Parts: sequence; structure tokens; C-alpha cells
Amino acid sequence: MKKKYWITGVLPGLLLYACVEQFEAETREFESILVVDARLTDELKRHQVVLNRTSRFEDEDPISESGATVGIRDDQGVVYAFTETEPGLYFSDSEFTAQPGRAYTLQITTAGGKNYSSESTPLPQPVPITAMRATRVTSDQGQEGVGIYLDNASVTAEPTFFRFEYEETYKIIAPRWDPFDFEVVYYEPCTDRLYEVAIVARQEERRVCFSSAASTQIIQASTEDLMNNEIRNKEIRFISRENYIMSHRYSINVKQFSQTVDAHSFYERLNDFASSESLFSQVQPGLLEGNISAESEEEGVLGYFEVAAVTEQRLYFNYADLFPDEPLPPYPITCETPGNPPLYSRGYHCASFGVCDGDCESPLIEAILAGVIAYADTNAGNGNRPYFTWARACGDCTELGSNVVPEFWTEE
Repeated sequence: MKKKYWITGVLPGLLLYACVEQFEAETREFESILVVDARLTDELKRHQVVLNRTSRFEDEDPISESGATVGIRDDQGVVYAFTETEPGLYFSDSEFTAQPGRAYTLQITTAGGKNYSSESTPLPQPVPITAMRATRVTSDQGQEGVGIYLDNASVTAEPTFFRFEYEETYKIIAPRWDPFDFEVVYYEPCTDRLYEVAIVARQEERRVCFSSAASTQIIQASTEDLMNNEIRNKEIRFISRENYIMSHRYSINVKQFSQTVDAHSFYERLNDFASSESLFSQVQPGLLEGNISAESEEEGVLGYFEVAAVTEQRLYFNYADLFPDEPLPPYPITCETPGNPPLYSRGYHCASFGVCDGDCESPLIEAILAGVIAYADTNAGNGNRPYFTWARACGDCTELGSNVVPEFWTEE
């Protein structure tokens, strides 16, 4: 017998005022409920289960459920054991894959001896992605950019249900990169020796970097109401042409999860809850009923055990492919006017070793040591402002990404 729980929430930053006093939200009644995030796919890998506990409004961090015994059992009695690798995070002891024609059950026993299990869930049939493309478009809000679209085609006549995730990776080129950088030679405040900064050749790549980000939204589609059992022109991602991530070369890897109808319905309701714009919007925080239940009716559990078939495809494009001979999107920081910090603070003076007045710190050297500036040029003839500088990200791409080229990356 399943138990149902109503999930209520307060939007971050929501302030409710009484006549003269600000309202502080806090928990009056609280029930600790196990929260399960588990997915099994037909990918050969070590699969993951995440266990937490519901937390109070005033709690800042999730409460991990440690010390549990976790396993997945198939309908032929084979059990795949999981081991906790960090608090609340459990990985299968070995790599395995969900098999067609099999059904799987998640089983959990907490450190306190409470038992939970999921419904027996089959592996849906995989559906191939037939095409992906990047197209220059104008959004419904009138914003120009690039839309990433996907097509697929089911091999059965039955309606199919999908959820999509992606990871995007993009090239970053520092617009003010220089082959030279600063090196602090001597900096000991309040001595009679002059501070010294040298300009040296860079020893590692700081011009071209790469950064990656994963999707955070729930993206779904189904063929339930379509004449043909196929998806056409499903928008996976829209990128404004003002977004610097596609300034040079961009790649997106899309994973398509073929879902059961129950899993699809659960994620739809979860998405409705997450996208509710206010406590009084038309989409109210609602009932989230999963496929996991407790052995005891007195014990609560939230979450879903999903079994999904995965297909994936990667797409590359260059900004110039879609916006030929047009200006690049703006860099995330302004790199137009260089700085010129002084080597010595105003009023600095040392009569002898250890006898100083004024401020002994060097603004230039402090900025170098803090890693917030990059070399721009030499300011000849100015002894106290000997160098021009850029904000670090202007001349050093490692401020925004990694200088290690991803293994999958291609320039073709």
C-alpha cells in the first residue's frame, strides 16, 4: 500500500511581511522521510543510487542517509550489490547493464533496519536518435540565437515516452592573451630593498581552454498524441547569440532516455512542481507519488526508481557556421581598458630596515599574488606604474575553464 505525501515549498528569496515585522519561515511540524534518486539504464557502467532525508526549511544542506544496504534484484533472482562511496552516495560494486525482457526491483535497508523496495520495473525498448541539428532561430520571446533540435523514430506502434539530458562543452579563447606573464622576484614589505617584478614567458597553455556544463531542467517528450510514432524538431537547447559559450566552437552531447509511462508521468509532475512560479500559481505544489514504498505503512519515502534505455548523439558547430562575418558574442567580462596598478602605495616610505611609515603593501604585487590580473604591456618611463594589466580572465582562459583538451573533442 503506497503512502502519498504533499510537498510544499517556499521560493528562495520570498519575503512575507506582517504590519511591522518580517516573517521568518521555520518548520513547525516535521517528519523525516527517506528521499531516493535511483536510475538503472542499459549502459554498461557502475550505476548510482542517492539517499537523503527530507530537511527542514531552516536546514542549509541535505541530510545524507548513510550506512544503508542497497541492491537491485532482477526477475531471475540476480542481485547487484551497491557500496556507499561517500555519505548518501551508493555505487554498484561492478559494472552491469539492464537487459531487454528483464524487470528490476530496487531494495533498501537503512542502518536503522527499515526496509524499502520499488515496484518491479521493466526496461523500455530503446529508440534511436535519427538526427540532431543546430539552427539559427528567433525564440518566441524575440531573442535571436541557436536552437538545438532532435528527431527520433520509434520501432514500435505503441506510444513512446522520453526524457532528455545534455552536457555542453565549449571552447574559450582569452581575447587579451599574451605569451608573457608576471613573476614576483622580491616582495618583503618594510625593508630597504626595492620590490621587484619580472616578465617571464608562460610555461603552460593559457590562451585556449574548454568548459563544460550539464543540463539542469527536466526535458521531456512523448508520441502519445502524435499521428506518427516519432519525434520531430524537439528543442533540446536554445542559446542566445549574446551567450559567449558559442563564440568559437561548441559541442553538445544529448542523452535520450526511453521511459515507461509511469516514469514519464512522475517526471512531468516533478517538473510542474519545480517550475511553479509562486505559491499561488496555477500549478500548485502537488502530490508526488513514486514507485517506492516502505515495508511499514508508518514509514515515508519519496522518489522514483527509473529503468531506462539510453541512446545518445553528439553535435558540433562553430559560431561562424551560423553567423558568418558577424561580431562574436560579448566576452563575460569587459576587456577594453587595461589597468595600471602602482608598485608602491601612495605615501610609502622606508627610512631604514623595518622603519616605515605609510602603507607598505604593493597594489601590483598583491594583485599578482591574488591571481586576479594578467600581463598586458610595459609602461615605459613610469617607475611606480611599470606595467599595464588585464583582469585575469582577459588574458588567462583558465579563469573560466580548463586548458586540458577533452578526449572526445574534434575540430573537424
